[in-house]
Amino acid sequence: MGICGHETTGLKAARKVMAQSLRMLTSWKNAVDANNWFLHHTVLAARDVGSASPGTAQDLTHDCLVAHVDQPSPEYVAFVRAFRNLHPQQCEALLLSRGERLEPRQIAVAMDCSTAAAANHLIAANKTLGAIAAGSFDAQSAALARVYASLTPPEKLIVGDVAAISRRLARRRWARRIKKMVALAILAAVAWAIWRLSQMIVI
Repeated sequence: MGICGHETTGLKAARKVMAQSLRMLTSWKNAVDANNWFLHHTVLAARDVGSASPGTAQDLTHDCLVAHVDQPSPEYVAFVRAFRNLHPQQCEALLLSRGERLEPRQIAVAMDCSTAAAANHLIAANKTLGAIAAGSFDAQSAALARVYASLTPPEKLIVGDVAAISRRLARRRWARRIKKMVALAILAAVAWAIWRLSQMIVI
């Protein structure tokens, strides 16, 4: 939601990632693998559903980073506007650094780029916003990080999606098992028929 800018697209990305994640459960070897997968695919999903692009973020009324603040100050709104006008990858790097508190290497994994590129995106974002916000840069960045941390999809929505997808996966597993059983039954019948024919030929 923070990357996309709007709640609708953010929730769409969340559903997409949750659906994909349940199909990947057996491929993760440990929590690090799972965490890296979620970081990477969350950013990709946010890109796919459409993120706020430079030059189009003038009306921030429905932007998640503003709409989730009670009576945001003009300075904060101006900061978010400047943030939305950054290059998309600079926005991602800043949110992953300030909001998720990730190191450059983890940011690189999430953004599917080199560590050097991730660091450069972050440096450019901080430099641009620092020049605009001047002395209030740290305060506004901290405020943005707090709002970002509050952008969590409703638990009921995610639990509902997980339950629905789990049922579909369970049905698929049972379908595969039934197909295997039928195939084994057919093979057994063929083997029995061959054995019977061989017995008749011997007789």
